[in-house]
Amino acid sequence: MAKESDLYDPFNTKTLGGDLRLDVDTYENVQDNIHLESVNRKLLELTDLIGRVTNNRSNSGPIVGTPKAIAVANTGDTSGLTVFEPTSGEVWELDTASVTHSGGAGSSIRTRLLLIDSTNGGEVEIGDESVASNTVPFDPKGNYGPVRLTSDVVLKMKVTGTTGGNEETSTVNISISRVR
Repeated sequence: MAKESDLYDPFNTKTLGGDLRLDVDTYENVQDNIHLESVNRKLLELTDLIGRVTNNRSNSGPIVGTPKAIAVANTGDTSGLTVFEPTSGEVWELDTASVTHSGGAGSSIRTRLLLIDSTNGGEVEIGDESVASNTVPFDPKGNYGPVRLTSDVVLKMKVTGTTGGNEETSTVNISISRVR
């Protein structure tokens, strides 16, 4: 892609809002074809401008229309069950999380929410709750800023303390928003 018209052509049926609004997937497909070279400077600036005016790129917070609520149930996978893993190039921010325990004979189930570095193998615990038949918010452990998720740093949960198998379930509920 080397001309401005090559960038505008895929967008010429799109609008800034309404039913024909340019969506984040279309925007990303076009920008993926631009090489980082000095001859493409105008295209790079134009791509940034289009991203900002269509709310598909943010310099200050979540991208409009991207928040998700996700629930993942676990019956005792102590190795770590993936709650959310962004695709390459995406950055998501964890807004809130809670855990619900149901079933069983009232035994205490420990559910840990972890950030796992899939490249280097490190892990950071951001929540640890023991529950029995109720819902509680996670108590963040040392969380002094936004929790951001990428394809290299994924969100997992580990559950321990189940005594009866499938009749005991720990469910993590999260709310996330895409920031890039």
